[in-house]
Amino acid sequence: MVTTYKRLPGHVKLRKLKRNLLWERAMRIVTWNVNSLKARQPFVEAYLDEQSPDVLCLQELKLQTDKVPTEIFEARGYDVAVHGQKQWNGVLIASKLGLQDVLCGFNDIEQGQSRLIAATVGGIRLVNVYCPQGQSAQSDKFAYKLRFYDELLRWLPGELQANSTTALLGDLNIAREARDIFDERRFAGQPSYHPKEHERWDALLDLGLVDVCKPWLAPGSYTFWDYRGGSWQRDLGMRIDHVLGSANFAARCRDARVVRQWRKDRDADKASDHAPLEITLSTNELKG
Repeated sequence: MVTTYKRLPGHVKLRKLKRNLLWERAMRIVTWNVNSLKARQPFVEAYLDEQSPDVLCLQELKLQTDKVPTEIFEARGYDVAVHGQKQWNGVLIASKLGLQDVLCGFNDIEQGQSRLIAATVGGIRLVNVYCPQGQSAQSDKFAYKLRFYDELLRWLPGELQANSTTALLGDLNIAREARDIFDERRFAGQPSYHPKEHERWDALLDLGLVDVCKPWLAPGSYTFWDYRGGSWQRDLGMRIDHVLGSANFAARCRDARVVRQWRKDRDADKASDHAPLEITLSTNELKG
């Protein structure tokens, strides 16, 4: 856990907080689709050394559980839990604050695909998920994506009931609004911007979840850029990585940012097609 001794800057953030709250203990949580941990290991190690988040949730490891280099986390003081899969998918949670009640997968909907891992960190329940992309709206993969979300919607209320400070985070593979996609007309009706996906997103919010990052991010704050067509260089992206939190979780959020500059400073041809998404939570109880 990082202890911040920094005065909160400016009146904008002070409007979001109680005015007598000038010093806070903070927890920094990062979600990041690395698109192959083996290929991106140097980037992950550099991020841990330079940014040192309290919690790191990774997706798309593309490694079997026993092939994941957990030592790169453990050597830096992290506990790590892995739900891996050879060649595809795979999710991981690394935490400096310990990991309790780890759960790998849920129900039978994964069908051998390692897409969800959950753990409690410092009293906060984190559900790290790599949702299916869907390929095309007419494909079996898109039908599977919808079934995956339907099963998630049936399963998640139990997690929310068990812990009122819970977040669903990771690569959700949905851009919900026009501000989250570089060309709404081009992608209308396609996976990641399809009305049936938006229905599932809205159903998640109906469970009481909040798009935690949205108030902190300007329109066009993308988290994903296709490798093709110079999308990164032209900023033709989507916001498909998210943190959806319960009301208690959202109330603790003090900042959210796409760590775009850090990615920009690296070799874009070898970097993941996603940038890290970081949120900062207060771990103080608000009083007064």
